[in-house]
Amino acid sequence: MDEKNQLLLGIDLGKQASQITCFDRTEYEAVPLGREINGEMVYEFPMALKWLKASGTWRFPDQEGDGGEEIILDHLLERFQKTSFEAGGHTFQTEMVLERYLLKLLSAVTQQFPEQRIKHLVITVHDKTPELTKLLHQVGKKLNLYPERMSIQNYRLSYMYYAVSQPKELWLNNVGLFLFNKEELLYSQITVDRRTIPWIVGVTTQNLTNVFDYSMLEEESVDAQYAFVNIAETAMHKQAVTTLYAQGDAFDGEWAKEALQKLCNGRRVFRGNNIFTKGACYAARELSGEGKLDQCILLDEDMITANVSLRVYHEAQMQDVVLAKAGSLWEEVDASVDVIPDKEYEIQIAVQDVIKHQTKIHMLSLSGFQ
Repeated sequence: MDEKNQLLLGIDLGKQASQITCFDRTEYEAVPLGREINGEMVYEFPMALKWLKASGTWRFPDQEGDGGEEIILDHLLERFQKTSFEAGGHTFQTEMVLERYLLKLLSAVTQQFPEQRIKHLVITVHDKTPELTKLLHQVGKKLNLYPERMSIQNYRLSYMYYAVSQPKELWLNNVGLFLFNKEELLYSQITVDRRTIPWIVGVTTQNLTNVFDYSMLEEESVDAQYAFVNIAETAMHKQAVTTLYAQGDAFDGEWAKEALQKLCNGRRVFRGNNIFTKGACYAARELSGEGKLDQCILLDEDMITANVSLRVYHEAQMQDVVLAKAGSLWEEVDASVDVIPDKEYEIQIAVQDVIKHQTKIHMLSLSGFQ
């Protein structure tokens, strides 16, 4: 199939709402996909479904019903951590509900691109638990989105993909992100180590919720603007942060406009609400083989930090066969290679740590192997 007829998608499964983006190969950027409600395009999908009992159909809660009994299934991201749950006197299997939810999301894609297929989909979530990851892959297989066409990653990794997919002048120095909503205030900072080739991109996160939280915005005794600016400047002190992003509904107030304006001194500040879904979309581009980030290795706690290779004799010369690359998700590393131990009694495996800049050679005895 022609490349332009294959979609690269990013989905952010948030606690309150979900978002979808698609990579535009003409504009060369991730663009949001939405749905029309009352004549207006809306780019957030509620993290909830309603089940029309009479017909057995599924809709979003803000869509019209059939006049019969409806059962609302809300807080779905929390419910997806279990195998089944109760609602409205009925028991629902989580895998079935997640399948219906993803189908509803992807219907927005098929409406806009009816003749195109998904080349790669990346789903991003705040916390990537083993249970949720397994469930998403199970549902993905039912939708013909096998692991080679679908990946799951956390917000930190999506943030890194987003940041390094922007013009290079925006990440010449450190990059900061404040995520502020009713649940938490987090500060994540990206650093790029250009002393190595390829560059090493990493991220660290501070939880500042115990210092300043959403409830304080409604307290008359608290100067939200002053408090946040001081917290932000402290978090970024001597960190050479020249690009700053802010995301979350806590930044919707007037106080935030003035606060972010004050943080513009020596920095470029951007306020948005789709960093993670766009980052997932850029990740889909990279994982599909169409990426442009070969000069970078993105490292997160879910990734291996070393290149692992096997020394073999192939095509009349000794070669290193790569088994795993640094920056690969550890749970997705599943390489295999067939070798013939022609009078060899051990094999050589090299582990090159890209952070410590060290290479260790391990000799594996073949004694006992047939």
